[in-house]
Amino acid sequence: MLGVLFSVASGRAVDPVMVSITSTVVFTLIVHQGLQLSRNGKLTRELVEKEGHFRSLVQGSSDVIMIVAPSGIIQYVSPAASGAWDYDTDELVGSELAAAIHPEDLGMVVHEVRRFLAANPAAVPDSRIEFRVKSGADTWLNTEASISRHRGGLIFNCRDVTERTRLQAQLQYDAEHDALTGLANRNLFTTHASRALDRRHGARHGIATLVIGLDDFKGLNDRLGSEAGDALLLHVADRLGQAARDGDTVARLGGDEFAVLVVQQRGSELSVGEQTILQYASRLRDVLSVPYAVAGSEVRVTASIGIAFSMPGMSATELLRHGSLALRRAKAAGKDRAEVYAPPAKEAQTHEAQRAGRVRGALGGGEFVLLHQPLVELSTGTVTAVSAQVRWRSAQGVFFTLAEQHMVAGDDEAELNRWMLKEAFTQAAARLSSGVSAPVSVQISARGLREPSLPAFLEGLLTQYGNSFGGLIIEITHSEGHNLYEGLEPQLTALRRLGVRIALGALAEGYASLSELRQLPADIFMLDRTIVGNIPQSARLSKIASGLLRIAADLGLESWADGVDLPEQIEALRELGCTHGRGLAFAGWLDEYRLRRALVSGRYPVPHHTAASAHPHSDGQDAVPAGALTGDADAAQDLLNSYASHRQDDIAVTRAATDFEHTLAWLFVHLGPPPEPTPLEYSPAGSDDGGTRQ
Repeated sequence: MLGVLFSVASGRAVDPVMVSITSTVVFTLIVHQGLQLSRNGKLTRELVEKEGHFRSLVQGSSDVIMIVAPSGIIQYVSPAASGAWDYDTDELVGSELAAAIHPEDLGMVVHEVRRFLAANPAAVPDSRIEFRVKSGADTWLNTEASISRHRGGLIFNCRDVTERTRLQAQLQYDAEHDALTGLANRNLFTTHASRALDRRHGARHGIATLVIGLDDFKGLNDRLGSEAGDALLLHVADRLGQAARDGDTVARLGGDEFAVLVVQQRGSELSVGEQTILQYASRLRDVLSVPYAVAGSEVRVTASIGIAFSMPGMSATELLRHGSLALRRAKAAGKDRAEVYAPPAKEAQTHEAQRAGRVRGALGGGEFVLLHQPLVELSTGTVTAVSAQVRWRSAQGVFFTLAEQHMVAGDDEAELNRWMLKEAFTQAAARLSSGVSAPVSVQISARGLREPSLPAFLEGLLTQYGNSFGGLIIEITHSEGHNLYEGLEPQLTALRRLGVRIALGALAEGYASLSELRQLPADIFMLDRTIVGNIPQSARLSKIASGLLRIAADLGLESWADGVDLPEQIEALRELGCTHGRGLAFAGWLDEYRLRRALVSGRYPVPHHTAASAHPHSDGQDAVPAGALTGDADAAQDLLNSYASHRQDDIAVTRAATDFEHTLAWLFVHLGPPPEPTPLEYSPAGSDDGGTRQ
């Protein structure tokens, strides 16, 4: 164009070709610019529309969303802050985030933010942290925040979890303290003893346990009544708490039994020696023998004390058991005295070692078999998975008890777990080829899951057999000690990356804290049979189970129940929101032949839902009003402590029933299948047969 203009200005003749080329180029540029402007306008409208969409999401969210500059200054706060934190958003914008965080949590928040910013953004795209935030009403709110990067700053997506934290703390306290006296219960006592033994490596005379039992308390309780008996126990607990040294753990084990854990403190003049502890026990007996004012009269009781000292390699359970045995000796020797535990003869230890050797030899002798129990959807009766359990069967076809199997330790247990997993995959693949399949849940102890080679072994099985039968679920069973889930998080994370689902249990037994539900990577929450078995008869246990299930549901966990043996339990669990269960109400532990028949059928009969039978409590003694989980927490914990104190008897009864069932399973394998059973039929209340169940 410049060339054409120069030719015109200088009076020269203009080349027609040059004019046409120039006109074409100018026209093309004008058209291109018009198209570009049109496209920019369209993109601008889409951007405005998306910005409005995301602005609506942010402003309408119940979570508080903040944009924080690298300096810690809050640049933006969503309108939800006014309702959640009782703040005007204008007050927060421009202020420092540190001013709103609790001083005790500030260091932890700063450390987590620095660690997050130093990490690779591709590897760690976001982080999650909990801290307390000061509200406009000068109260501290528990907040769970998800942190992500934003143009050199950070985005905090905050959610108020104050109620959930309060409920967890209440349940945790109830699970660790005696409802009547407020002292530590058996579970918390065992936890403190385990920690003390871990710190001192079981050194002799570093730790002692005094198990205290009131003499002839049952007769006194029957004579004066349970209320007077409870009042006496409160006086005893108060005197023990005042007479014990600072740092000693005083607990009520259940009934009229108490315990004192004595640990040698640094700088303390009191040594944990036999003579010193005997003098300590004598002083406690003197304190407890002073008359009590109960029910308007003066009551005098004496106390017997069993003393046990720590030994190298001893567990907290063994220490407490030795104290209980010494208490029995004290009562048998005439009561109102103290006895020190004396180790038994060496023959028992030799017998135990020989039996452990037999178990280890059975690993290479083909003496183990895998049994399965169907997992059933409680609303429809549909079989959704199967639980696998390894059992030891001798050459004579006798099933040994689970306690004898648990004697396998260390490398032997790891080898047994590998055999169980491989057998579970092999049988699942065989079932799939025959046209039936279901996800398989394998029970492995927490100690077995700490085996470093387990993820690699599972990855090899998944490569060899695939995961087409529905998936593998690892159910964590309890093991000895207070630190059930300690150190398991990396291992569980590695297993979940392989597609393995994780089921957490043992919370009801006090082996783990409720915080494990939130901290550990898990998919399923298992409600223990010690609670399930008594839900229909106890509204208190129903409230406890409801709280646990509600926390699990809030965390997105699927809920299972173990030990569902009666139709009443099915109805009660459905009302509480539990979705799946296993137990004798559907089937026991089955061999492969009977399992395939169950999977072909695919469904078990379940009772129809009726409002009248949702909570069929047999009596009103345990009945509590709504909200008893918080308002009557002491009564609920008293019932849990009762179960804990009699847990050994429960285990013995359950073990006997299970062994009998496994013996029948062996007979069915070797003598042929049983005849087809008559299906169970449930008749709801109000039907023609008067509500009976056949």
